[in-house]
Amino acid sequence: MFTHTQVWTGLDRLASSFGYSPSGLAKQAGLDPTSFNKSKRISPDGKPRWPSTESLSKVLAVTGATMSDFTSLIDDEPITLSTQADRKTMARTAARILIETESVLFNAREPFTLKSGKPSPVYVDCRRLISFVKQRETLMNFGAALLKDEIGLNNIDVVAGGETAGIPYGAFVAERLAKPMIYVRKEPKGYGRMAQIEGVLPDGKAPKAILVEDLQTDGGSKKIFIDALRKAGTEVEHAFVVFHYGIFPASEQNMKDIGITLHALATWWDVLEVAKDKNYFDKETLVSVEAFLNDPDKWADQNMDKVKG
Repeated sequence: MFTHTQVWTGLDRLASSFGYSPSGLAKQAGLDPTSFNKSKRISPDGKPRWPSTESLSKVLAVTGATMSDFTSLIDDEPITLSTQADRKTMARTAARILIETESVLFNAREPFTLKSGKPSPVYVDCRRLISFVKQRETLMNFGAALLKDEIGLNNIDVVAGGETAGIPYGAFVAERLAKPMIYVRKEPKGYGRMAQIEGVLPDGKAPKAILVEDLQTDGGSKKIFIDALRKAGTEVEHAFVVFHYGIFPASEQNMKDIGITLHALATWWDVLEVAKDKNYFDKETLVSVEAFLNDPDKWADQNMDKVKG
């Protein structure tokens, strides 16, 4: 049984995921534009007002969403991007999804060994997310809303997924934004057209592309994709990732050096905050992870003896 707040949250999220305000969605569904106004959700005598079954049916019909889609949007925390507080709520929800799908892991006692050979009490694998339908849908709706809000649809002509982890996310985002998609190889394939970019770029001078990947550590690998896109004649000023480490100063500098603004749903700091609030891990683990996030190199040096040979 859903609460009054949850049902209205679902309507607000449905509107946002299709690029409408609540009043815009009502108008699109052939209803009075004020039908979903927040001022009408409580009667003058303080009693909750619910959207009618007819209103819900019309909204689902005009958006093409199913009742299952609608219920999947209902959760504890409403999402819009109208204020910084709402942006924070989105980041916290994304962080919770990452933890609950085990796309991020904490283990201070038996740390993970990174590609560099150094130990880390945290590990992220955003590739796992593509297998979780409801959670993936929520995150991609967030991503589309964020890009509409922070960049604007008129400033995106094509969505470019980076090989390989960025390709599915590029597809999900392109579908929601109703934009063409391409993907970029790390290097040209060694046969046929020798192409590094697959797909067709939109006609016109210097189409505006946004690079999409699953995550960013220090941002160094992004340059390969950005250079290839620019060489092909696109204008690239923005990149989107599901997860940004947010702990390496070089990340911001690397993006600045190649003229890119990075947009991300969540960072390790968002994950740590949610992990503390929801008691996902024991206190010792949380203290160790926070120490790592504040100084990764120092934590690694102090825990090298834990790296398995």
